[in-house]
Amino acid sequence: MWNPDFASAMPEFYPPKPSGFWSAVIEPIRKYYLRHVYKIASIDVKNRENLAVISPEDGVLVAPNHSHDSDPHVMLDVARQFGRQPYAMAAWQIFQMHGGIDGFFLQRMGAYSVDREGCDRRSMKQTIELLTSGKSVIVFPEGEVYRLNERLTPLREGVAFMAASAQRDLDKDKAERKVWIVPTCIRYRYVDPILPLLEEAMTGLEQRMMLSPGAGKPLADRIVRFGEVLLTIKEKETLGHSRESDGDMPSRIKHLIQHLLGTLEEKYLHKLMDDESVPVRVKTLRRHLIETGIAQPKTDAAANRAITDALAQVQLALQLFSYPGDYLSSNPTLERMAETIEKYEEDVLGVAWPKGRRKATVMFGQPIDVKAQLTTSRARAAAGELTEKMEHEIQSLMKSP
Repeated sequence: MWNPDFASAMPEFYPPKPSGFWSAVIEPIRKYYLRHVYKIASIDVKNRENLAVISPEDGVLVAPNHSHDSDPHVMLDVARQFGRQPYAMAAWQIFQMHGGIDGFFLQRMGAYSVDREGCDRRSMKQTIELLTSGKSVIVFPEGEVYRLNERLTPLREGVAFMAASAQRDLDKDKAERKVWIVPTCIRYRYVDPILPLLEEAMTGLEQRMMLSPGAGKPLADRIVRFGEVLLTIKEKETLGHSRESDGDMPSRIKHLIQHLLGTLEEKYLHKLMDDESVPVRVKTLRRHLIETGIAQPKTDAAANRAITDALAQVQLALQLFSYPGDYLSSNPTLERMAETIEKYEEDVLGVAWPKGRRKATVMFGQPIDVKAQLTTSRARAAAGELTEKMEHEIQSLMKSP
């Protein structure tokens, strides 16, 4: 899960520089990661016929759910099947990894940078220009990787706003082209028998926390017990006491999130934002804290430590949000158990990988005609309505067999 560094502002904008030559050079490496690191055994595309209404000259904003780091690689593979050059947003920090080598290759594949902690007008402008010129752009409207393959978290309205702004520009130029939003669902299913590997991983986590291994007990019960232990530790660290007798897991998680964000909002924003979703509150606090951290003198160790600690508390709230509390207990499937264990490994050990080969299924929903939506709403008002339609369509796809 994303954990920003406020040491510096976004130094520059990294535009897309798609290159057929470099894409061909990179393709074997990308395939290796897809098959052997992310363990994607196959990719099945469903509902292709839904895309028939889209003209080759139209702009397309593909909006998938975002449950795993492998999602961009899967969507790039799907775009290759359709023979279209895909473009995609990626956090600007990724472009600087490995001395900028990652950024060089990302740009040649069609990726461009975005400052996820603020209102990045350069990235928004780039997206709008791509859509108005008839390109296909992949943007994940959840904004974060929550490892919840069967549950959708609130979508950010900025994605729909960019689509509406692009359509508005086309209308001003009296162009016949349209912009479409394609709600998309990515679903993963394991094709290998991974239960023994999950039990082994759970034993390792229990030992790491000095818990007695739950050998012989149902794996789902062990996973839930481990989560309760972690939550109790965080409650005692943050509140000074445990709330084990004050409610079920979802209510305890919600209370701790509210305490963390509410305390920081009152201290740094001087207002409560509890009428907003957790992702919106987190983004608002992050942006304010990062801007404050950049502006204050680097020699002020105490002030810098306070910002660092506050960012850590914001990150904890986001991590808690990624654990709904009833995700596993309501339906303890193999995939949900695997997702939760991987999330534990990521949060406790710092690294997590799929335990076996997976089949990825990409399902396209009914494309949303942005032009039709704008006939009744202004661009900014339409963004909310478009976002609701995206959420409804993606959730429907998630429930499909």
